[in-house]
Amino acid sequence: MKKKCYVIGVYPPPYGGATVKCELFCDTLKDTQISVEKIDAYEPKRHKNKVFKTLQKYISAFKSDDTIVYCLDSKRLKISIMLQSLFPKSYKKTTILAIGGVFHETVDESPLLKKHLKKVDGIWVETEGMKLKLLERGFKNIKVFPNPKLEKGWCIPTTSNAEEPLRLLYFSQISEKKGVEDIIKLVELLDRDGNIPYQLDFYGHIVTDFKETFDEFIEKSKKVRYCGVFDSTKSNVYQKINEYDILLFPTHWNTEGVPGILVEAKMAGVAVIASDRSYNSELIQVDKNEGVVIHQPYFSEMYKYIKKMYFDREYLQKIKEGSSQSRKRYALEEYKDMIQKLFGGGGNKYEIKYNNILLNKSPAFSM
Repeated sequence: MKKKCYVIGVYPPPYGGATVKCELFCDTLKDTQISVEKIDAYEPKRHKNKVFKTLQKYISAFKSDDTIVYCLDSKRLKISIMLQSLFPKSYKKTTILAIGGVFHETVDESPLLKKHLKKVDGIWVETEGMKLKLLERGFKNIKVFPNPKLEKGWCIPTTSNAEEPLRLLYFSQISEKKGVEDIIKLVELLDRDGNIPYQLDFYGHIVTDFKETFDEFIEKSKKVRYCGVFDSTKSNVYQKINEYDILLFPTHWNTEGVPGILVEAKMAGVAVIASDRSYNSELIQVDKNEGVVIHQPYFSEMYKYIKKMYFDREYLQKIKEGSSQSRKRYALEEYKDMIQKLFGGGGNKYEIKYNNILLNKSPAFSM
């Protein structure tokens, strides 16, 4: 009899990080002996008349003998787990794909939720740092599943010609919280210097309250372009990122786990300059030349390293190579046995194929 996996997630357009994670996980099971049934936890909010139908789907999942996987934000996860407590035996077949980097705070806010989460089969967090925080809270069912992406389609790092301008890239949501104001100040420094030829391209959704500031910046900056939202359902995101030398990621957010764009940069073989927020120092191991982690003030730190990389192309190439070599830690193909074991498998019992999976369904703003 064919095995089934209920994937309880959030599937509203536009795609966000949780949605992308759900979709990619479901796609890894598409060509296996595992059938996937998605339960959209967001459906009742969009369509009030579908509350009862969604509830029926939940109960069917809890009462079945099939595997349950959650990929939800903290609010919906709490509601779902409390509902599941009416069917306590189902915890043993349940796995949580934790979203973001503050799952331990979600646990701390609710002792009752913590009690129930300790009963589930597994909680898959995105970083070793997150795993440690949950182990300190008495959990024993923790594994690391670092928001992996498909390695298929990865790109060899390009060689940067010393005579050419540096190709700089920003590929995330365009907002103050993501550090775009730091990049605006960086551009001022680069233009004032005048000795570092560069081209800077932006991809991503512009948040409403930052649009006026960003539009003015683009209009007056001759070496900066806004390229819109990249549609990776139509083009290979790794190949696009590979066209550049350096990815800039000066985020101010402290709630992220493994930002998808940092994994994609590894697959694309580009150098990364990222802020010291959240778990970026774990993702980018500086001692292994996987990239650069900067501290405040971010704009002057970015300027310093961009200048170094421009005048020392061997250093830039070393960082590109280190970034590329680290991709294996975040390759989805490396975690297929971990996924197979959810269904009592292992080895080749449920062979996971990747030929038909899109490289990345998320547009740039969701990174």
